[in-house]
Amino acid sequence: MNLRKRLLWLFIPTLILTLVAVGALSERLLLSHFDRQDSAQLMSKSRHLHDHMEADISRHLDLLRSLAWWDLTYAFIERPRVDYIRSNLPAARLANLDLDFMVFFDRQPRIVAQTWRAQQLLEVTDLLPEGGKGPRSMIGLRQGILQRSRQMGSLDYAGDAQRAIGQVMVVQGVALLLVSSPISDNLGTAPPNGVVVAGQILDQRLLDGFLQDAPGSLRVVPLAGDTTGWQQLRPRSSRQGEIRLSPRRVLDANTQQVDLQFFNPLGEAELRLQITQPRLLYQQGRTAVGFFLGLTLLLLVAAMLLAYTGLDRWVLRRVRRLNQEVAAIGIDSGRQRLSEQGGDELGQLAGELNHMLERLERSEERDKAILDSIQEGYFEIAPGGEILAVNRSLERQLDCSREQLVGHAIEEILDAEVVERARTLMLQSKGEHASLISPFKRRDGSLRYFETRFSNIEDADGQYAGIRGILRDVSDLVAYQNSLLDMAYRDPLTGLGNRKAFDEHLHAALEKAQQDEAPLALLFIDLDRFKEVNDRFGHDLGDALLIAIAERLRGALRHPDHFYRLGGDEFTLLLGGEDASSALALAERLLLVLEPAFELNGQRVDFVTPSIGVALYPDHARQPDELIKAADSAMYQAKQRRNQVFLYQPQPDAR
Repeated sequence: MNLRKRLLWLFIPTLILTLVAVGALSERLLLSHFDRQDSAQLMSKSRHLHDHMEADISRHLDLLRSLAWWDLTYAFIERPRVDYIRSNLPAARLANLDLDFMVFFDRQPRIVAQTWRAQQLLEVTDLLPEGGKGPRSMIGLRQGILQRSRQMGSLDYAGDAQRAIGQVMVVQGVALLLVSSPISDNLGTAPPNGVVVAGQILDQRLLDGFLQDAPGSLRVVPLAGDTTGWQQLRPRSSRQGEIRLSPRRVLDANTQQVDLQFFNPLGEAELRLQITQPRLLYQQGRTAVGFFLGLTLLLLVAAMLLAYTGLDRWVLRRVRRLNQEVAAIGIDSGRQRLSEQGGDELGQLAGELNHMLERLERSEERDKAILDSIQEGYFEIAPGGEILAVNRSLERQLDCSREQLVGHAIEEILDAEVVERARTLMLQSKGEHASLISPFKRRDGSLRYFETRFSNIEDADGQYAGIRGILRDVSDLVAYQNSLLDMAYRDPLTGLGNRKAFDEHLHAALEKAQQDEAPLALLFIDLDRFKEVNDRFGHDLGDALLIAIAERLRGALRHPDHFYRLGGDEFTLLLGGEDASSALALAERLLLVLEPAFELNGQRVDFVTPSIGVALYPDHARQPDELIKAADSAMYQAKQRRNQVFLYQPQPDAR
């Protein structure tokens, strides 16, 4: 990231932090204040709704009592008359009293007279809760209201003319205000001889009137099962049920909500009203805060642009030019110097860099002369595998020019397997000096063995920056070591593995068979009448016969490297993973291979035959010496008849 971007990234977080701080301060001080005011207005409106309904209930009770405490009503209950009903219970009078029904009961109590506003009862579905079902019929609703009134004790006055009841109840999904008063004389001193029950349906028009044109909505919702933590607006009594107010809920940035739940005197929930109002003050506050933040942003952006322009003109352009000139200086760039002048810090920096470049050039020339004078090859490799530098000795060793090496991948010179070995060795050495002998591909395609000693290159921060190493040609040494190794493990006459190779391979094969839980077969081969060849034709022809026999047997095997000559005319063969039947079948095939006569130096040899003994792990032995003895014993059994294959048979224990 360049300096210009760094400055931008410095300005942008500063701008964001400033705006966040201003926004958080506005949120904490202004918007929280507006939110509290909105909450207070919602709670005030909820209490106002409660007070309004309480006032309506009180008004209905007063109106109902004025009718119930009347000598004419008292006399009407004792002796019903049609003219009283016509005069006092017309539907028009109920509408003037804001009532939707009125029912007179005597002491039993039996209905003496009743009046219902039919149209109002048919239009009650506009206040049903979501998913609620309304009354099936007007008759069913009437019966439900009367039955519910009896259950709530509205008809139980217990001889007390003062016992007036006002409450909210829900019948068949219809909410209503229900009031009742005992019937007495004008002074209320006569023993009650009945009760008057009246009610008002709570429709949407009535609830909208409770809000008094305030913004928001009021609707009936399903009852809340748990009202823990709700505020009690009215305690429960024998005449009135409890009223509870829920905590305020914020639905989103623009809407808030609260619930009022009404209970009957029995403690049962009857009605839940939900008030939803806009958060007007909070919205106005957000608009004001947004305007303030926008203005702040414009001022901050203008100030930062002014500061950035000054930095770009007097600092960033000069730094960019200085950076371009430094980047242009390379290994083959010649004697370049920085052009920045001036007495300020940038000018002084350019002068110091020029002095440093002079010292570096002298140091590089000295290092190059030293590297070109040594006999070993020298190289440097980048972390990605690209060759960075070589000396003249390395060019001669690999028969490549500097241009053919520098800038090319190391995989073009080394085999992929060797590269992976080198990486593994470097990881194991943890960056310390390590060495590796491996073949290198020369320009003519031939391979030479080199010993490579290498170590990590670290930058000024101590971080891995590549590999440097010294290359020494050890091809002759590797060839000599291979010849010594071959001499130690090869039979010089036949080229087969000797006894030393057999012993080591047998131990290794047994360990592998034990690990894999697999069988192992050992074939012990001895030549019949071989001594007669030496006696009749001489040892030179005997050696030629051994070589010919070894060639035939080696050509008949899938794994000729498992075939050994122990000395004289004794041979062995290791067969991993073969059972008895497979080993015997191979032995029989070897008999057939050696059956044709041998023509050697003008002499025909047709009387030499093999005798083969076979022993198996783990059937016959589990240790190397025991397995050899078993195979040797089987071979001697085969020699009794000559030109035979014999599988080892353990001898029974002597009794």
